[in-house]
Amino acid sequence: MNLISFDAFDIESIGEHVAVGASVYSSPEVINQEHLSWKHLKNPHGPSTSVSLRNEFGALVGRSFIQPRTFWITSGVSCRGATITDLVVKPTERNASTLIGMTRAIKAPEGFDVVVHTSNDVSDLIYRKLFKFPIAFTMVATGLPIRISNILKPHFNNQSLIKVMELLVSPWRWALRASAVLMGAISGVSLRAEPTDSAMSELFQEFRQHAGSHFERSQRFLNWRFSEGPLFNGRIEWVWSHGQCLGYLAFKQVNLGGLEVLVIMDSVLRRQLTPTEAIALKFISARLAVVGSCDAIFSLANTENSALKWLGGVPFVHIPDRHLPHPTPIFVHASNEYRSLEKRADLFFTLADLDYF
Repeated sequence: MNLISFDAFDIESIGEHVAVGASVYSSPEVINQEHLSWKHLKNPHGPSTSVSLRNEFGALVGRSFIQPRTFWITSGVSCRGATITDLVVKPTERNASTLIGMTRAIKAPEGFDVVVHTSNDVSDLIYRKLFKFPIAFTMVATGLPIRISNILKPHFNNQSLIKVMELLVSPWRWALRASAVLMGAISGVSLRAEPTDSAMSELFQEFRQHAGSHFERSQRFLNWRFSEGPLFNGRIEWVWSHGQCLGYLAFKQVNLGGLEVLVIMDSVLRRQLTPTEAIALKFISARLAVVGSCDAIFSLANTENSALKWLGGVPFVHIPDRHLPHPTPIFVHASNEYRSLEKRADLFFTLADLDYF
């Protein structure tokens, strides 16, 4: 009979975790030891806890990780939060009772006040049908096509039509560039150099005042999440307006379904953007995708949060879930003191809080 335990993840256990991951996946983010070390040992909020499934001989046959993060309830009240990642069970050990046991273990782990996770096609049935976990919110996709012909090619066999679409691509890209310049000039928004450490610290404090409930953002988290990983690094662009640094956007260029996509991973700003600033920043972001020869720009975030609403609307368009690999529902489990968070649809949450990229 398999047993589930909670184990502090350490460097000595990486080998057995890689072996379990390799029984199902071959992608580097699962089997690369340096990546696992970065993700679960070098996290500025502390090492992860392994929810370990072991057989009668003590061998690891499945696991998920509880990755700690400081969670801010309000601008002045924080608690110990976590995200759940990297669920893998060896195929020979995978059955209903095992998955139910692993799911029950992550619902309210001791020592954590707020636990947040999402689901995939397999776990979604267990989360929603069996355990009836309520969905706090679903991540919303928005974005903009850049190389329209590349996006439409798989859906057309008419070569003449494809050639016509390719002729239209260049003017569209130039229109995006021109709109970025024009809207930047009108709004005063631009991308410039990183601010000083003291200015950055002030920025994060002001962000906390208006972002609502959220996982902590800090300079240390920013460096860890986007600069120090062997696989999951990103690109930070600092947003300025009229001589003041407003915050940053984090980007990553990825291949999705054969398309090169510039993904907006995170948006941390010290205040709400004006409508003109929001439009300008979206055009400026689209220009980065043009310069990077991307086929599209894409964001996935909780746009019910007031600090993330700017990611919707002109010029970005809403992307329905049916055009995505799968929906991204977010489940929240909280201790009795913070139980109301489980029904809060407006938590600040971006791709930086997930491990998709």
